[in-house]
Amino acid sequence: PKKPKSNTASKNVFMTAEEANKMLVLLRDEEVYPLVYVAINYALRKSEVLGLKWSAIDFEKDTLEIKSTVVKHRSIVYQDDTKTENSHNTFVLMPDVKELLLRIKEQKEKFREEYGLLYTESDYVFTHDDGRLYRPDCITRSFQRALKRHDLPEMRFHDLRHSTAS
Repeated sequence: PKKPKSNTASKNVFMTAEEANKMLVLLRDEEVYPLVYVAINYALRKSEVLGLKWSAIDFEKDTLEIKSTVVKHRSIVYQDDTKTENSHNTFVLMPDVKELLLRIKEQKEKFREEYGLLYTESDYVFTHDDGRLYRPDCITRSFQRALKRHDLPEMRFHDLRHSTAS
């Protein structure tokens, strides 16, 4: 096993509902906010949030299906499967998450027009403004910087999952 990089990396951080809500309010204007919001509401891994595709969301039936992941080993791997069989899951699409996703979809249309031929088409929900896919390590760094900017406790993205579960 790899040696932890810091003391914080080796311990799990669990937030109370109050702490999680405070964090969400403070991160509201951060680029990483939509990923954090979806991850904390459904206790998703970073790879599962990054792997979320529009084709896995049914706005009519109000369902969200986790069936793809984005991971980084030596290179970035876009997989049409999940870490474990139990990870492949279908959730009820919560009204506030549905609203967020519809806003993202609308925003993507504006960016598609703005960038024109430079826009990178994909079925992934969470992308840069120009459609390029996020790298998992980019999300990790963005999350860490956002926490630091708002004087929030140091934690891993995965700790959002632990907080939801606890």
